[in-house]
Amino acid sequence: MSDSQYDIALIDNRPFFESALRHGVQRAIIPNSKVAAIEAEAPKGMVQIADVFGSKYLRPEIEAARKRIVNLASLYLIETSKGDLDVAAKLIRDNTFLTLSRGGSGLLKALFALPEYALLGREAKGRVEDFLEAWSLKEKPHEYRNTLEYRQQNALEIEAGYWFGEYLGISIENLKEEDAEAVGVVRSALLVMMFGGPDDNLANQLEFATLLETIRGMSNAKRNKAVASVDVSDIPVQFMPVVERIVEEIKSHDLPVLQDKTASLDRLVYSLKDKYYLGDHEIEDTSDYDALVSKEWSRLTKGKTDVDSLMTLFVCISAGIAPKTSISERLAKTIVKQFRNEGFKHELATTWIKKSAPHEKQEGLLEDWVNFIEEADNYLLDDWDTSYSGAMRFLALHCHVQKATAK
Repeated sequence: MSDSQYDIALIDNRPFFESALRHGVQRAIIPNSKVAAIEAEAPKGMVQIADVFGSKYLRPEIEAARKRIVNLASLYLIETSKGDLDVAAKLIRDNTFLTLSRGGSGLLKALFALPEYALLGREAKGRVEDFLEAWSLKEKPHEYRNTLEYRQQNALEIEAGYWFGEYLGISIENLKEEDAEAVGVVRSALLVMMFGGPDDNLANQLEFATLLETIRGMSNAKRNKAVASVDVSDIPVQFMPVVERIVEEIKSHDLPVLQDKTASLDRLVYSLKDKYYLGDHEIEDTSDYDALVSKEWSRLTKGKTDVDSLMTLFVCISAGIAPKTSISERLAKTIVKQFRNEGFKHELATTWIKKSAPHEKQEGLLEDWVNFIEEADNYLLDDWDTSYSGAMRFLALHCHVQKATAK
């Protein structure tokens, strides 16, 4: 049967079972004795279905059961016959009505068993009975067809995810524990195949950033050649549609993003990493990553990440002086005097954080800085504190202020 005929069958407003039954009777495919058998059999099936999903004694439940049994039979007929009314009519002729409805129920159970999401973990499913209760009332066959295709794609992507995870040296157990996205694993493996070395596996964010820096340093011609020459000969043929789609996404989206010379490496990592699977999202020592993606941040902080050092740095930036993570008491008092004369321009530090701090740290840094500002205003700008004692105690508590050594 042609696709156009199948589409017509899918959008027919009448239940497909009804269309196939009428067609079969009109063309003498289905004898009158079969129609009588269906009329005798249908009430029994309706009562059984009503008893499963509600009560066989309530009229609304019986009416819903009538819809369910016809929908289930219609689903089985349209999927088995591919919309061919002659084939469907013969199926009605050669099978009992309950057999047809059970066939539809079997299709829904198989649909339920397919993954709802392409995750490499244990999918938390509901009850199959609840799924059948909802889907047996759906009267539009294209909903089943669309969902089936979507879930079959999920199943294929999951298989591909495990295969490419093995290529990256990641065990199935680890992938399941992390509920990794299948497409992310495939995308990571393909990026390594195109641009990485034999030992690359994107084990963490630092390795991902390093690989992006390498790709960004290539010419367009060299990048395109790397994509075109990737060896896919060992990839199972059933995964090639997934591979071709993701390769196209890398070419059309990811590589153009990397061509933006104005964006920091940190921002590029942040904008792309959610599409990929990184083996270890939390790096124990982030100093190497920070040094790679934000050279100004690394130069000024000198690897220090404690709150007191960073608040000292931000105070210096707000004062417009050379940024330091530790200041003398004398310099601290000079800063306080400047703030009282010229204002506490804390927005300078806020802007610097947004521009230069590693992207993943920015939210926490801005929160710490806001908390510091709210309290600092009470001390640093207190004109009643003419001896600066309160302001100095505040800075000594929240920043690194080196006390003057006695001579």
